Amino acid sequence: MSPVAAHDRETSGFIDAHSHLRSTSYSDHGIAGESLEEALLRMSASTSVDIEDDVFVACSELIEKGVTGVQAMFHTFGDPDDYALALDATIAGVRRSGIRALIVLGTTDQAEILPPQFDPAVELPELSMNLRRLTANEFGDVVERSVTRYPQTTFGIGPVGPQWCSDPLLHTIGDISRQGFRVHSHFAESKSQRQWAGNLFGRMNQAGLLGPHTSLAHAVWLTSEEEVQLADLGVSLVTCPLSNHLLNAGRADVPGWQSAGIRFGVGLDSADRTATPMAVAGRVLTPADAEHALTIGGHQATGIDSRHDRVIWADADAAMPDSVAIAGIERVVNGRLVNHGEVDEARARISEAMRRDTPQRAHRHQVLDGIMPRYREIIGAVVGDR
Repeated sequence: MSPVAAHDRETSGFIDAHSHLRSTSYSDHGIAGESLEEALLRMSASTSVDIEDDVFVACSELIEKGVTGVQAMFHTFGDPDDYALALDATIAGVRRSGIRALIVLGTTDQAEILPPQFDPAVELPELSMNLRRLTANEFGDVVERSVTRYPQTTFGIGPVGPQWCSDPLLHTIGDISRQGFRVHSHFAESKSQRQWAGNLFGRMNQAGLLGPHTSLAHAVWLTSEEEVQLADLGVSLVTCPLSNHLLNAGRADVPGWQSAGIRFGVGLDSADRTATPMAVAGRVLTPADAEHALTIGGHQATGIDSRHDRVIWADADAAMPDSVAIAGIERVVNGRLVNHGEVDEARARISEAMRRDTPQRAHRHQVLDGIMPRYREIIGAVVGDR
């Protein structure tokens, strides 16, 4: 790498502490709505693209922005073989990019779109009925297989969200975590999700899922008492201000986290491929606090060590770095990815898949339009504002 010029600024690598490793944005798929829940429902109308290409491009674009480490929530609706195939493709994409990654093996056993008291077969169209989930035993087998197959990959585990998991499954995840895994989960992202989860803090804590090894994404709807308890337990939080805004989930009480002494990082949450880390963090933090959260806070939340990665910025106000090196290997030189040709080819394949699916995607959204009034009624009833 070229010597650092006198006017350049050098930092360690940023850490995206909550990602789904998608290279396309919500808007690309027509995902929007009045609430997080409506957006989650509309995600079932999304276009499926090649997983390895998707992950590879997403990771490469993070590196291009100065991110050298990422915590990725992995989850599928399928049997153990489907889960394994998707994980294989995800790890292949991560490895092609060269980014440091903590892959969180996520699971659920309850409905993710409707509150558990409603019947998906009655309320949802077929395209939204992802009914196959791993049993607790199957999830344990999946974790064991993953660690055995990929000894060089760092894995975490977690409920995708406590509102989507039964108490027995939470306790199973807690038991597995004691083998030395970090824990990561969505947590109190919206008012409705808070209602679905019941006593989400107590349920997670009783399952042994809250401690210094845990990070929780979003955490928008916490009480001040819970903030103090989380700080005492050593839990890290991850604020995702851009996706919270785009999905109308609310605004996390980051000043309250700071007052309570909670450690926290920042998640880009795969919300918008054009968004830069400092711009996302800057929605809720001063520049100095944003850089701290993206580096030290990210390390505390994920265990990813990017301190020896090298990111060079032309000046203090630069949105994109001039150069990025991960573990001593140059990944960005003169503001351009070293493997930009390979990334462009993968991006073109994704764009073509999106283009081909445009009419079908529009039709799927039309189907969802038809049930949306009833769906909004259900969500309103859950939060008591019908």
